[in-house]
Amino acid sequence: MASTTRTRQTTAARKKAAARPANGLGDDLDFEPLRIDADDEVEEERVPLFYIGDDEYTIPKLIPPGVALQFMREAREHGRELAAAPLLIRVLGEDAYMALEQSKSLSEDQMEWIINKVLDLALGRKKQGGKAK
Repeated sequence: MASTTRTRQTTAARKKAAARPANGLGDDLDFEPLRIDADDEVEEERVPLFYIGDDEYTIPKLIPPGVALQFMREAREHGRELAAAPLLIRVLGEDAYMALEQSKSLSEDQMEWIINKVLDLALGRKKQGGKAK
């Protein structure tokens, strides 16, 4: 019950804070605040990343920057290696991750290619072409 009250108070405080300029400068701002669309207003286009048999598994065509932020936080808290699994689950989705995990045909090279491709795309690294062997 206490956390519900705290959440309501926090939400109310955020709404009040949003009504006034955060830096206290009022009309003297030399910038306009950013407007970020609510998640329900964003359409996600997906593209195929891999197939297992005839089943297609996709990822977002444009991976949101929040995914990179989550990865960096996880990497800081738990190390880079342990941060990869939550990143893969978030980008691939639970079904695709489980399909990879349970695949008996997945090779080390294919797994490495998928992990590196997701990392490259999520972290905004230079695009790399090619397929896994």
